[in-house]
Amino acid sequence: MPEEDRSIVHDVSLAAAVGRRALPMRLCTAFAESLGAQHVTMSLLPSFEQWQLLYASDEYALRAEAAQFAHADGPSIDAALGTRTVLVPDVPGQARHARLRRWADDLPALRHVLALPLHRQRQRLGVLCLYYTRSAPPAPAHIAEAERATALAREEILRWRPVHADADSPEPVWATDTRAARWERVHRAAGYIAAREECPVAEALNWLRVTSVRRHQSLLDTCDHVLQPVGAQVGVDRRAALTR
Repeated sequence: MPEEDRSIVHDVSLAAAVGRRALPMRLCTAFAESLGAQHVTMSLLPSFEQWQLLYASDEYALRAEAAQFAHADGPSIDAALGTRTVLVPDVPGQARHARLRRWADDLPALRHVLALPLHRQRQRLGVLCLYYTRSAPPAPAHIAEAERATALAREEILRWRPVHADADSPEPVWATDTRAARWERVHRAAGYIAAREECPVAEALNWLRVTSVRRHQSLLDTCDHVLQPVGAQVGVDRRAALTR
């Protein structure tokens, strides 16, 4: 549990002032310690097609983040694409839902998740995600202060990135090519739906999620079905599927 007299904004400010090349690690550590989390990640979203992991505190954090982006589902995805804070206060209690099982099944002891978007107005930059395995989730007051601290972190990352981050990398930075390939299949399918229906990519991604749940199939299977040649029909159009 975070210390009551601890200022998250102060801790993040201090982390930002020390050691430029290690900025993602220092920022993540400051958020994790101030908010009482056991694991933490920071990722950039330069575009929908690219995902770049800047920092994972350990292998557990890497698996947690990679699981979400392999399935294009989870609080990190929702926070980054929706530019809003996402708290999952009871992972075991919600594990019966299909969406949660997709990315949380292989994460033993995961109890709570807090995803904080890094964004300027509606411009997406990325997400900082905190994973709790041994402590209670942060109180609303701590989350509100953390949201103020993310504004500071965002500006520091924007200054740091042109010098230290590989912004031109054509592929997401994951531990294996398989994870990147899965994400690539999902974003290609979402892009196809967005172009076909003339809708935002985030809306197309949501349609793919809804369709996969209704068809009782994996998100990747749904995407592969969408990406088949024109002779193989998807079945029903996006709007009809959403109104069933």
